[in-house]
Amino acid sequence: MAETMTKKQLENSEIQTGACHYCGQVYQFETDGRATEEQLDAWAAGKCDCIDAITERKRRQRADLAKEKLEELLDKNFMEEREVLYKAIDLMVQDKIVRTTVDIGNGIKLSVGMNAKGSIKTEITQTKKRSAET
Repeated sequence: MAETMTKKQLENSEIQTGACHYCGQVYQFETDGRATEEQLDAWAAGKCDCIDAITERKRRQRADLAKEKLEELLDKNFMEEREVLYKAIDLMVQDKIVRTTVDIGNGIKLSVGMNAKGSIKTEITQTKKRSAET
């Protein structure tokens, strides 16, 4: 019975190829035939061992981890500002910016920044100011 399922599964699949964006290495994927060229190329880059593909995967992992930490820090608050900070994280891992701060008023600032070691730090700063005048 398992043999029949395997044959049936193979009959409905087809081999498609994708090329790494960085070095051009071609990979084959068994798909249902509906994968786009962009998807296949992205899968190939995800599988490739060239330096640029490995570097990009590491950047994506750093960005995903930073976004997870940002989620933990912000809870369910600041939905619109969160999207700005997500975009900032993506630009940071591409080495285009180093730091972004969003001042949302009421003494609250949200920021993400990259240090010299390449770690991404997320923080919320709440400033409380009290004064009296006589």
